[in-house]
Amino acid sequence: MTQKKYQVFISSTYTDLIEERKKVQEILLMADCIPAGMEAFVATTEEQFQIIKKVIDFCDYYVLILGKRYGSINPETGLSYTEMEYEYAVSKGVPVLVFALDDSVVVSADKEEKDAESKRKLAVFKEKAMKNRLASIWKDGGDLSGKVAIAIMKAKEEIVRPGWMRGDSYSTESLERIVKLQEENKAMSEEISNLKEQVGKLEQIPDLAFEGYSVEISYNRNECDKITKSSTLDKIFSYISLNIGEYEVHEKYLEDLVAQSVGYSRSDYCDGFSIKRIINQFVILGFLETWIVDDEGGVYKLTEKGKQMKNMLNAFRIEEQK
Repeated sequence: MTQKKYQVFISSTYTDLIEERKKVQEILLMADCIPAGMEAFVATTEEQFQIIKKVIDFCDYYVLILGKRYGSINPETGLSYTEMEYEYAVSKGVPVLVFALDDSVVVSADKEEKDAESKRKLAVFKEKAMKNRLASIWKDGGDLSGKVAIAIMKAKEEIVRPGWMRGDSYSTESLERIVKLQEENKAMSEEISNLKEQVGKLEQIPDLAFEGYSVEISYNRNECDKITKSSTLDKIFSYISLNIGEYEVHEKYLEDLVAQSVGYSRSDYCDGFSIKRIINQFVILGFLETWIVDDEGGVYKLTEKGKQMKNMLNAFRIEEQK
């Protein structure tokens, strides 16, 4: 079977993190990834940044390494090119892995910002980036290497990305299989289109359960020890939607999130029917969209309606403190 490889863009300030970037490149190569570090081409002009954006478009994952320098600033945006790269990757839906240097680590003067405004911008950028689900703190090169290795393996397992394969790796049998899959995909697309039309009609039905609707999920520790916990559909969706964010997630990961929303660590020993029915309800309500990836099973993603509901459920409101 042909091994799929994933292209990973490495973003950081350059001169202060040369050695760290090398270590990350080595780890990515060991993980069957293709580093896209642009080592000799760090963005310092708008024209160069436009080229880098095209490289990011073809990447499966984006790794951001933060040290104690903010980097060269674009005069038009007032942001560093590193932060602009990060913002672009997020806007294109490229999964982002963030690794920020521990504030307690002492670095040489040439590796730290001296300008007060640049320090402030770096702090704001770091706070924003660290809100990412796949974010961690590192203290030295070895620590960074280990955390990158774990994060990229986790990302490859949880977040479906197209990846790359050699053009000559496809046998006649593989090409025939691709044609067959294309035909199946066309048929499934038509079926999904019909289902979406039916779902659109269902959305007009006033008695579809959601806010405040109580559900139960049972968990079997063993044959004699059964636990049942209750929650509501809106509380469950509030939890899972925050954890999904902009990503595409596997069915098993989504089922684990539903289990975690009521206090179970994973879905393995849960009542699978209840969990699948809850997920199906979110699809019917138009909050999730789903499709099948060959050999990988079901994949889910928040719809625009689901994103709006996520924001409504998780926003802080003034009346909450009254």
